[in-house]
Amino acid sequence: MQSVTKGMVQVAGSTYRIVRMYRGQYSVIRILDDQRVGSFSARPAATVVAEGIEPALLREIMRVAIQGAKTSWAGHLALG
Repeated sequence: MQSVTKGMVQVAGSTYRIVRMYRGQYSVIRILDDQRVGSFSARPAATVVAEGIEPALLREIMRVAIQGAKTSWAGHLALG
């Protein structure tokens, strides 16, 4: 599958690009320096892999992306 930019989200004063890599798997790129900061998956359960940022920040980015319809995921997800 070809990667597809799904949109951008702003969290904690920074803007991040959300890129779908595979079905249910997304990469997060910080716009400021075009640096990959991690990835997240909403299937089968919410998981994050942070790269250079705190996992809590990446979870917040994932939450904002899902709520802002920047992912193709639909359903209930415990974002605790």
